[in-house]
Amino acid sequence: MQIDAPFVVDATELREKRDGKYIQLAISDRTGKGTCKVWGTSTQSVEEIEEIYRGIQVGEVYQISGYAKVYNGTCEVNVNDSIFDLSNPLSRSGLDPELFVHTPVDGEEIRRGLYRMLDEIENPEISSLVVDALSSTPEFFEVPAAKRRHHAYTGGLAEHTLETVEMALALAGSVKRTDMDTDVLLAGALLHDIGKASCFRRQGFSFVALPEYTLVCRAPGVHPRRSYSARRGRPPPALRRGRPGAIQPPPPYPDGSSRPLRRGQAPDSGSLGGPLRRQRERDPPGCLRRRRWPCAGRGAAGVADAADGLSVLKGSL
Repeated sequence: MQIDAPFVVDATELREKRDGKYIQLAISDRTGKGTCKVWGTSTQSVEEIEEIYRGIQVGEVYQISGYAKVYNGTCEVNVNDSIFDLSNPLSRSGLDPELFVHTPVDGEEIRRGLYRMLDEIENPEISSLVVDALSSTPEFFEVPAAKRRHHAYTGGLAEHTLETVEMALALAGSVKRTDMDTDVLLAGALLHDIGKASCFRRQGFSFVALPEYTLVCRAPGVHPRRSYSARRGRPPPALRRGRPGAIQPPPPYPDGSSRPLRRGQAPDSGSLGGPLRRQRERDPPGCLRRRRWPCAGRGAAGVADAADGLSVLKGSL
């Protein structure tokens, strides 16, 4: 199918192919996002492809002319002779922004939902803290939540936050304990990703990620992002044990071991296996008991652990 229409260029990447290079673009308009592969003509050199790639401006609108096909289950546009249309973007003066901003959510509805959840916080000091943080970060309601993984569109961060708050509140109701501080839980969910609002910058009709977005580790003692494992197969030097200044591993178990027993492994006299097993035998059916360390649990138990950790916030107010 032939394509000849204006699209916003959200991202550019120069890639290798068997006999040279090609340009891959992330493009979008009001209807959605897609991929465009710019192959060029058979007579173009690698240097010419690279020059066109360097001239493409993220956030600007370009006329994309080519043919669309389905590859690996995804529809993509392929450009050959029309590669020269990417030499200059279209003038913004004749463009309607509403036709080029992709956002599948109602921003005002998301905003009302977040403040409705904020009203559920009863502690005035915690409520004031969250209000101050949100009101001092207006970009929070505009930026995407990620570059491409999830909610990667205008208003995506606010929508992701609202979904997180709703899930945390739902999971909290399933945890069998009476000392959970719902105010702290709501505050933590509302602010858990607010730092991302400072990791994007509006550019033309799109957003670009700033260098802060790709930090592997925010600070010593904070769990690093796991993105390095898939790309490099090993942690960066600052996280490798034994190196000067490396981040230390989690504290060991009380018996001195650094990891729990494997399934089917019999506990020795100094391990936690025996006491934990005897505790489970004493617990009534359906009791949700968690091992509190060295790290938080997952699922509903993880929500309870989050409430424990966020109690530090409440104690500092």
